[in-house]
Amino acid sequence: MIHTFVILAFHASMNSLLQRLGDFFAIQVRKVLPDSFVFAIILTLVTMGLALGLTDTGALELMGQWIGGLYSPKILTFGFFMMMILCFGYTMGDSRVMRNFFHALSKRIHRPTQVYLVITLSSLILNLINWGLAPVTALFTVELCKRVKGVDFRLACAALYSGMLVWHGGLSSSAAIMMASESTASVFIDAGLIEDVIPVTETLLHPLNIALIGFTLFILPMMILWIRPAYDPHFDAALRIQGEQDNEEVLDAATQEEESHPTWADRLNRAYIINIILAVLCVVGLVLSVQNKGFDLTALTLLMLTGALLLQGSPIRFVHVMKDAIKGASDIVVQFPLFGGIMGIFIGSGLAVIFADQLLSIGDGQSLPWLAFVCSSVVNLFIPSGGGEWLVLGPPLLEAAGRSGADIGKTIIAFAYGDSLTNLMNPFWTLTFLPIMGRLIKMETRDFMGYTVFLCLVFFVFESLIIWLV
Repeated sequence: MIHTFVILAFHASMNSLLQRLGDFFAIQVRKVLPDSFVFAIILTLVTMGLALGLTDTGALELMGQWIGGLYSPKILTFGFFMMMILCFGYTMGDSRVMRNFFHALSKRIHRPTQVYLVITLSSLILNLINWGLAPVTALFTVELCKRVKGVDFRLACAALYSGMLVWHGGLSSSAAIMMASESTASVFIDAGLIEDVIPVTETLLHPLNIALIGFTLFILPMMILWIRPAYDPHFDAALRIQGEQDNEEVLDAATQEEESHPTWADRLNRAYIINIILAVLCVVGLVLSVQNKGFDLTALTLLMLTGALLLQGSPIRFVHVMKDAIKGASDIVVQFPLFGGIMGIFIGSGLAVIFADQLLSIGDGQSLPWLAFVCSSVVNLFIPSGGGEWLVLGPPLLEAAGRSGADIGKTIIAFAYGDSLTNLMNPFWTLTFLPIMGRLIKMETRDFMGYTVFLCLVFFVFESLIIWLV
């Protein structure tokens, strides 16, 4: 009896402590974190200062690196892919089929604690499948927030964003896929860093990855519940959601005249067979793309476009929802080039190599995976792209692993989780869901990133211990 009482008292005190810490970080971060666009500008200036102070890069050369990154074809292409993922994901979710599905699921959920658990687990699972599914999770989150009173939208967004903790250990892992593919691994093979491709059985199925995924699936939902703030009507999502006009009504109003006196053009606009034809063409393109290049961003966007076409009932309905979706893509247009400029400076000036060399110089075979974890978590703040970061840090990490005899698969996974971890401190990837959430709930990244920063610090300790022990 006494033993049970002690356990309950300890649990209550820990719960209270974590809640107070969560509230503290939420308040402090909201005071200091500006809009994500301003954050990107400040980070640009910090990167320029570091490059000028720590490298031999001159001012004019620095500007050339910045401009080169700002308008890099790869960055602009990747940004456009991100816009398509956001818009196609929104169009998939904002369909009758998906809304009915979300409605059926949400009817079984009645309490805010259930909402937080479902959002967290859904986000984790979908991120393990592919990070590009974030818009679908965001639409489900909105549906839950609309139907369950008392949900704090700050914590709901934190739960949604925290799912990115595992994306780089999932099926869309940039580092693991690059090393398993002969076409991309050849860069490292030709440089003499590795002898052959590294199959996913040595990375994604490594005991470290399994342990980190299992731990996160178990602990993160509990952490979200432990840090939930006291109820405040000002942050009640159901009360904050503006009087939204249902999309079905908008579409009905837009096509009312067409339905009264349909012309041949109107019938074509509403012909679902046109959606099917284009979807079939996309499927053929998807199969060819996967055969030639594997499941990359091209394949992902083709898959999401196919889903969006099939889930929307007509071409005109697809167009109307896409117009609604594209309104949320403005942040991508203005912020992606800025982070491209940061990446251009970080790589071109040699800053990334300096950071990597300083950390790896003190490592041995046992400590190298943890140092890779720390190094990637720092560099990710400046290069918030898993694939781009691996191209920068991969060579020094693989060289150090070869010299020290470290487990290469473990080193790659440790790098991957460092990259994923500090996404929680960088508002960059909120672009995958915040435009959708922000359509119904007026919010900024600073409203919820205090919680994610706190979770980032806690999971840094947890993941460090697991990397050392496994």
